[in-house]
Formats: sequence, C-alpha cells, structure tokens
Amino acid sequence: MLSKPVSADMSLLMLGAGGHARVLQEVLAEAGHSLAAEPITDDSVLAGYSAADHLLINGIGSSSSLSLRAEVFERHKAAGFNFLQLQAQTAHISESATLLEGVQVMHMAVVHSEAVVEDNSIVNTGAIVEHHCVVGASSHIAVGAVLCGNVVVGARTHVGANATILQGVRVGSDCIIGAGAVVLHDVPDNSIAVGVPAVVKSRS
Repeated sequence: MLSKPVSADMSLLMLGAGGHARVLQEVLAEAGHSLAAEPITDDSVLAGYSAADHLLINGIGSSSSLSLRAEVFERHKAAGFNFLQLQAQTAHISESATLLEGVQVMHMAVVHSEAVVEDNSIVNTGAIVEHHCVVGASSHIAVGAVLCGNVVVGARTHVGANATILQGVRVGSDCIIGAGAVVLHDVPDNSIAVGVPAVVKSRS
C-alpha cells in the first residue's frame, strides 16, 4: 500500500527505468495507482512538470554504490519536489516504526518496533529490519538481508542480499556489506565487509 493516500490533484512520476523502477511500477499498480508519464531518464523532461502537482518516485536502485540514488533524491528535493513513500501490500510495518520521505519497503519485508528508516532508503524484498534499528538516508537493505535488534546503518550503505548484521552492531556511512556476510562487529565509514564472519577492509 502507499503510506498515505495520493491526493487526487497529485500525479506520480518515476525517475529511472531499470529493474528497480519496473518493480516499483508493479507495486503501484497493485495498489491501484499508475504513473502520469513514462519513466523519466532525462532531467530536461522533468522540467515540464510542476513540483506542486507531482510526487516523484526514485526508481534508481543499487548493487553497491548508492551515490547516484542519493544524488537524484537530493537534487530534486532542492528543486522543490517531494518523494512518495511506498510500501508493498505484503510488507509489514510496525505502527511504532518511523519511515521518512521516499522510503520504499518491498514485498514480504518487515520493519519492526521503533525502527527508523531515513529518507530515500530501500528495504528490499524479504528483508528484515528488527526492533530499534536505524537505517541511514539513501541506504539499501537488499533482498533477504537481516538487521537484528538495535543495529545502526549509516547513510548510503549497501547491505547485500542475505547478509546478517547482529544485535547492536554499528555500520558506518558509505559502506558495502557483501552478500551473505555475517557482521559481528562494528564497521567504520567507507569500508567493505565480506565473509562469515565478516572481514572488514577500507574501500579506499
């Protein structure tokens, strides 16, 4: 479902046309909504639309770097646009969780008690964000990943498919947690963590 009803005088526009954008279109369709135009891949096209009359959906996904997704969100916010928060119909969101602007929670994902997911982040298919976790802005919790209780993930961090971050661990900003990794200890900013248990190294 959508996080709140779309006003009758607001139309939806998708930025990006890749695989993630296509999945988002299907989630919208399941909730009975459609786009006002074909997905937009050129900012010059967006110049013809009013920020007062249109909500944007960030269709830029990530496989590692989230810099493009973050840049698209920040640039269009600066231009006066707002972004739709989107929840698939089979997602479970606790009433005590907080999801901020532009957050996308996909099918069968779970966001539990008192968790916070900040602007422009993705909680992808089947991912679990447990109680009291914080997911930083423009991050991606990929398919099947699990954040156990009280985990903190910094901004623009990619948590790979089926990775697990154990209770109380803090992961910095601009990190990559590899697919299937099991993270037992804190991960500093600008790091990569891979393996079971995860071994941490700098991205630089």
